[in-house]
Amino acid sequence: MEGNAEALAFPDRSFDAYTIAFGIRNVPRIDLALSEAFRVLKPGGRLLCWNFPPSTCLARIEIYDLFSFKVIPPLGRAVTGDAESYRYLVESIRKFPKPARLPK
Repeated sequence: MEGNAEALAFPDRSFDAYTIAFGIRNVPRIDLALSEAFRVLKPGGRLLCWNFPPSTCLARIEIYDLFSFKVIPPLGRAVTGDAESYRYLVESIRKFPKPARLPK
């Protein structure tokens, strides 16, 4: 099923688990998407969200920036003919909030 993470087409308390991998950073209103996730979870249900959190180590940030902005988009262009999607990918990872700052 394809749908909108901000307006799930399921009744309240429908699922034991809700998983989203590498997608929450692409939702315009993360707080609304997480509210919907919790709405459809049964009491005691689990939300599993897998993303690349931003690093706090300056050396890692510099290495990550160099690799992700200088290597990944050109590699994406070479493999798929599309550098822009890979540029968006690395930018969205970089802008993703730290786990402690995610809405609860």
